[in-house]
Amino acid sequence: MARQKQSGGELVHERPAWILPAVVIVAVLIFSGVFLYYYFGPTTGELLGKDPKASAATRRIEAVIGGTRFLIPENYTRYPSQRSGGAQPEVAMHALLPDFAPYAPERQSEFLDNAPEASVVFFTLHEAGAMLPAERRLKEVYSKYLTSATPEKDANGLERFSFRPDSGYKDQDLLVGTDTDGRLVLITCQRRTALIDSPNCTRSLLLTQNLALTYRYKRGQLDQWQRIDELIIRLVTSFEAPGLPNDLEGTITD
Repeated sequence: MARQKQSGGELVHERPAWILPAVVIVAVLIFSGVFLYYYFGPTTGELLGKDPKASAATRRIEAVIGGTRFLIPENYTRYPSQRSGGAQPEVAMHALLPDFAPYAPERQSEFLDNAPEASVVFFTLHEAGAMLPAERRLKEVYSKYLTSATPEKDANGLERFSFRPDSGYKDQDLLVGTDTDGRLVLITCQRRTALIDSPNCTRSLLLTQNLALTYRYKRGQLDQWQRIDELIIRLVTSFEAPGLPNDLEGTITD
């Protein structure tokens, strides 16, 4: 508490000697707290559940995506914010080849692996929006940017097209084939470059009018593209909640 005393006819306020050190200590503590939080505290994305965080829980999350209802095991999901259930614009997931095993703590290093031959597959069920069927994408989008309309034969049984270097698809190849049901398959694969040391391959397809699936895996796994495609479609189809009314239920078409 401040004290008052008379000095030379003026009233002088004296403050306790501990106030200044206390202010310095508080300032140091606040600065240290801010410093520690900045470097070691959770990010905004982590607080909001928008940063990837694997889970080993096996409970099923009920989610409605693009008008289709799913019961998705939590250990396949990647983002905490998408585990709340209900209507979702998308649910991102991951699994391990060769059998699409879900996350388990003892296999964390495999899920974090970014090597060219890594076995992790990332896949997302999402609203289709304005996404075109494969035939229209090939004709109306990709064909405009190809170096040639004549493909080369790829070692994996696919037809390979190259994109022009001045296009937005540069440093990628377009691989075209058909799946076991005779549907057109379009796969875009990055090439290994000075900036891309571990290239990925990606496929997007329509499951219903309003629902789409996008998945990617390492180009080093491309030799089993057909098996990956069959297993991933079988897996996401198994997540559909049976016996629930849904006007969009039916066969999967692209």
